[in-house]
Amino acid sequence: MMWALRLVVAALLLATPALAATHADLVALYTQFRADIGFTANANVPDHTPAAMARREAAARTALVRLEAMDDSGWPVAERVDWMIALGEMRAVLFQHRHLRQWQRDPSWWATLDIGWGPKVDTAWAPPKLPLKDAAARADLAQKLASVPAVLTAARASLTDMKGDLITLALAHHRIEARLYARMAADLGKSDPALAKAARTAEAASKSFADWLEQTHSKVPAGAGIGQAAMDWYLVHVLYFPWNSAEMAVLGEREWERSVAFLKMEEHEHRGQPMLPAVTTLADFERIRREADEDILAYLKAKDLMTVPDWLVVPPPEGPYVMPQNQDPAVGGPFDPPIRRNFFRQAEDRDPRSLRAHNLPGHIFDFLWRSRDPRPIRGQARVNFLDSQRFEGWAFYLEEMMLQAGWLDARPKAREIHYILQANRAARLAPELKVHSGEWSLDEALTSLAGRTPYWMAKTDDTAVYDMALYLRQPGLGLNYYFGKLQLEQLLAEVGHKEGQAFNLGRFHDRFIASGIIPIALTRWEMLGDEGQVKRFRDAPPMP
Repeated sequence: MMWALRLVVAALLLATPALAATHADLVALYTQFRADIGFTANANVPDHTPAAMARREAAARTALVRLEAMDDSGWPVAERVDWMIALGEMRAVLFQHRHLRQWQRDPSWWATLDIGWGPKVDTAWAPPKLPLKDAAARADLAQKLASVPAVLTAARASLTDMKGDLITLALAHHRIEARLYARMAADLGKSDPALAKAARTAEAASKSFADWLEQTHSKVPAGAGIGQAAMDWYLVHVLYFPWNSAEMAVLGEREWERSVAFLKMEEHEHRGQPMLPAVTTLADFERIRREADEDILAYLKAKDLMTVPDWLVVPPPEGPYVMPQNQDPAVGGPFDPPIRRNFFRQAEDRDPRSLRAHNLPGHIFDFLWRSRDPRPIRGQARVNFLDSQRFEGWAFYLEEMMLQAGWLDARPKAREIHYILQANRAARLAPELKVHSGEWSLDEALTSLAGRTPYWMAKTDDTAVYDMALYLRQPGLGLNYYFGKLQLEQLLAEVGHKEGQAFNLGRFHDRFIASGIIPIALTRWEMLGDEGQVKRFRDAPPMP
């Protein structure tokens, strides 16, 4: 089948000359591509059979051939940027089929419950709030619970190329799912015995699946990295980074050194002052978060750092940062004694300002802004988490931008917390690069991450495990924070140098935002008119 597919693609390449095309043609092709590569399901059971996956891959290849046949050389830069967005997404799907193949390699892909971020089947669903309100909600839950055994049966058939480190992560995930079904059954027991029985069946299926994974663990290769050649191709020709993994390793080490050095300078300046105590109640947590949010919105406006629209307001209380481990019924609530704080809560429970800079004018603003973006390509969520570079790069940039803008001048310990957080993000870079090059195992990566984070992290920390799970399962996701930030700083330096004394930081941020949630290198092309980086991204050698 694969040889037949390659012959079809080769024939298309030979038979498709460069065509005069318009931006409307691009939009039509992109829209059809997005429809064609959607995963399908039958009765809430994903169809990841070889035939279904071959159809999806063929659709992406056909779309790519048609895209590359378009002659966009005479289009305006903004339209050519959209062409590059489509190119990256089509390549990402083909890369997924060649190297990631989560449906064959990664048991966490086969989540039945949606209890955290990371790639997973489309049919995963969030545990409902009980008690259920009406008959429609009960019928919906009954259908979902009934599908769990069939989903996990399909998973066993599909997972033909599992990797040991991915099984390690999936074991924890599926054990949590089983305990969530057990709690669901207990909560439903008095009000709806039939649903309680279905939840018990789902629990048993989840336990059985985890047991199967455990029995298989020792029989598969341990490492799960995609290899350095594949990683480099993905970084440059899909994510559109101007650096390969070797260059990132050097830059990442320098950033870790800078972060720790600046932390030590701050600690020296404020020596003798104790670290801020952590709040111990949800009410105090929400109070300091609300104060930080009110403060940052006022500061952004007062200093003209970016346009703050009327719709960006202090969000309602949302509680501490939730990870999959925090939803485990075997673990107490966030402020139940004894309080268990992961790394990010160690920071946020003391002073949340750096993380609120990351989230309020960062993620919350971006999601609201994109929901208002009417452009047919730019206003879409990117496939396979390709949004992450722009989302995380901008959000992480905001943390240091706000510090440099003076927001934390009167809060010395908040400045220290900022550099602890920054050093942690830098400490994640080498582990992600080295698990994918095959130099380190997951355990070695966790040891390095915890050991090089200045405070508050052990290798078993929820944050450490969760981060490495994401970065092993979705290459580039952790790199996007730091190297997205560096791309943004590169752009700021270039625009600032070009404009000289006329440069205005607030205007720069507004122009950056206006480009949309797209790869930062493409925003650079629009803002500077410099196509140099883009030519390198576009002219890709064959995928390794």
